[in-house]
This record gives sequence, C-alpha cells and structure tokens, in this order.
Amino acid sequence: MTSRTLRIWTAALVLNLALGGAARASSAPDGTARRITSAMRDAAHIYLADRCRVGLSVAAHVAGRTVFGNYGSIRRQHVQPPTADTVYELASVTKTFIGALAAKAVVERRMALDGDFRTYLPGRYPNLLRDGRPITLRTLATHMSGLQRDLPDSDALLSKPDYDRLGDQLAALNQGFDRSRSLAALHGVTLRATPGEAFAYSNIGIRVIGYGLEQVYHMPLPQLLHSAILQPLRMTDTRFTLTPPMRRRLATPYSRNGHVQPLHDDSAGAAYGLYSTPRDMARYLAWQLKSGNPVIARSHALLHGTRDDGQGLIWNIGTDNGAPFLWHGGGTFGETSQMVLYPNDRIGFVLLANDACAGSEGALKRFAAAVRDAIRPTAP
Repeated sequence: MTSRTLRIWTAALVLNLALGGAARASSAPDGTARRITSAMRDAAHIYLADRCRVGLSVAAHVAGRTVFGNYGSIRRQHVQPPTADTVYELASVTKTFIGALAAKAVVERRMALDGDFRTYLPGRYPNLLRDGRPITLRTLATHMSGLQRDLPDSDALLSKPDYDRLGDQLAALNQGFDRSRSLAALHGVTLRATPGEAFAYSNIGIRVIGYGLEQVYHMPLPQLLHSAILQPLRMTDTRFTLTPPMRRRLATPYSRNGHVQPLHDDSAGAAYGLYSTPRDMARYLAWQLKSGNPVIARSHALLHGTRDDGQGLIWNIGTDNGAPFLWHGGGTFGETSQMVLYPNDRIGFVLLANDACAGSEGALKRFAAAVRDAIRPTAP
C-alpha cells in the first residue's frame, strides 16, 4: 500500500470511528445502549490507532442486553465497515466450543475428566502414556498432556516465522492430513512430558478431544457441534466450511506487515477451524453467561491452578478486583479473536479483528476490560 493510499485510508477510518462505527443495540434501553456504544467507540479508537490494524467487530452482552459495534474496514483498498454479519475466522476461540462439548460429555457421563482418554479414541495408542500416566481430558484441555503443538510438527516453521509466508508454509505442511491420516500419525507421536507435569500449548491436544467426542457420540464433530450447540442457539453462520454466501461476507485477513493472508487450512478442525459472525457469536456469548446451565458450569469450573491464575475446560480463569473472569483468544495468519466473560456481572464480549498484528490478542482483552469498567454501573 502506498503512503498516499495509507493516508486516504486512515482518514476514512478516523471518519468512520468518529461517526461511531456501525453500533446497534438489541433489546437494550437507549441510555444503557448509549453508554455501552460510547465506551466501545472510545476503546476502538485506541485499538485502531495502531495503523497495522484494519477492522474490528464487537458483540457486548450486558445483563441480558446485546450491543454490536463495528469499526474500521473489512479491507484496506477502500473503507467498507464490517457489520454484525461479517464473517471472521474464530481461530482458537473455536476451542471453547470443543470445551463445551466435552463438558456436555462429562455431565452426561460419557467421558471422565481423569480417566484414560485413550479409551475414547479409535484404535490403541500405547504411546500416549508416559511414566505410567496416560493422557486425560483434564490434561488435554489444560495443555498439560505432554503432546507437541501441532501434527505434523510445526516447531521449525514457528521458531523463526516469516509472517507473510507462514500461512502458505503451514498449509503445505498440513496438506493431506485429514482425520484418518492424523489419527494414523498420532501413533508415531512421543509425549514430550509426563501428563500433568508441564504446560505446553497444543493444538493437536484439542483435536484429540474432538476425536474422542466423535467416538463417544458416534457422529462426526461438525454434526455433533451442530446438533448440540449451533442449532439450539440458531447459529446459522458458524461452520467449519464456508458456504458461498458466507465467503462473500468475509473480512480480508492481513498480516502484521499489512499483506493479505490465506485463510486457515482444513486441518485446523477442532483447534482453530471455525468461521462465524458477530451476530452468531452474540448468541453463543449469551449462552456462555448462563452459569446455571450444568454444561456451562462444568466448562467454567477450575481444572488446574488457582482462581487467580488457572484453567477450566479450555477457558483461562482469573480474577479482577476479586471478581472472576474467563477468557480465550486466538489468532490465524491474518485475524485475531478474543472472548471475555465476567459471569458475576453478567457481562461478556466477543471481539473479532482482521489483523494479525503484534499484541492484538492482548489489546482486545484490554478493550473488553476497559468497556466493562466503563459500563459496570449500568449492570444490575
């Protein structure tokens, strides 16, 4: 992008922010909606002040009320603000759906947190045991299973990443690794640590949970996800595979260097493979704030660590001035996601951005915290 194009685009972006983006309230009183919208607009100014960043969509849920905020642009070439129906990659926020399905399996006694997870897998995996300890749902969900990050192993590419080529490089590495080939390759994996002993982020660990869910429910993961979560919540724009109408509403993904990036490849699956929209995610967000639901309660319960610094069934757990909050973020080659829950306040946020800039995941988490602090007096 030339400097002249950047100046024009930045000026248009500032104008879009000044006009408040495309913020809409759903079933929210005007005063409450104005406070939420104003707080989100202020936070969006801060987020998009970094010229690396392009566009941002937010769904805020406050005590039963939903407000959408859309800022910036879905592409750099000309300003086109996102909407509540813009399609984004959910990246690792996908993992929270797998956590919810696993929580459902635990509640229904189809799975046990501390049982030998190998019994839920097709075939025998004697290699997924070390020092007499097998992998378990608890260790897989908290990234303490001893499994490597990816399968096939991506460590060499990630050790010195070329951010403009990484998507294509990983797609080439993963080519042909469908479900059957991945399960076959899993037989050759060696655990790098004793399960339960050390934290090491693992995408393949979450994919293994997905394989187990398919076995205990006797159906493919996309079908299970649809019947258990997407259909009941009327999430019609959340899928592992894009439909043609969804593809037309995609936000363009950009690297930290401002270059258009490829979408994730099909092997992402349970680890980071879902696409969705702010509108669909607002429904999921409202569901995740229903602490009386036994599946939600199970997925939010502490599995490892402390209330101040711990992990649930996928979720990160912490406290803010003594009050609990949960979060999970993610990133692809050109997009960043974040989901933040404040259960006691009945406040939550989904934040979706079409950039992979340095620090964006943390910036989205700070966005949520700033808005929550600004609107908290409006929540009963």
